[in-house]
Amino acid sequence: MVFFYHSNAVPLAITGYCEVVRKGYPDYTALDKKGGHYDPSSTQENPIWFMVDIRLVQKFKNPVTLDAMKNEEGLKDMRLLQRGNRLSVMPVMKEEASQILKLAKSKV
Repeated sequence: MVFFYHSNAVPLAITGYCEVVRKGYPDYTALDKKGGHYDPSSTQENPIWFMVDIRLVQKFKNPVTLDAMKNEEGLKDMRLLQRGNRLSVMPVMKEEASQILKLAKSKV
């Protein structure tokens, strides 16, 4: 399970979840010198960046906002909510995922 989090939107929120449909493989965009994700330290022989393919499972009717997550006692230790963490890819504990799914189903 992968949560889809809008980190550059108003409000900041988890808007749905996806599943990984292809295991990690080298990120070819890091090798494209003309692309915006080029990394000269990544090579075909020694790739640094990896990607996965995902498929949308469910779009939430009720996005779970960052503020709503901050107000949930059961999410107080969630890495997304910890100061100094940069959002990219981070683990979500099973209990946290369950809490987020409950919030998405509620009529907050």
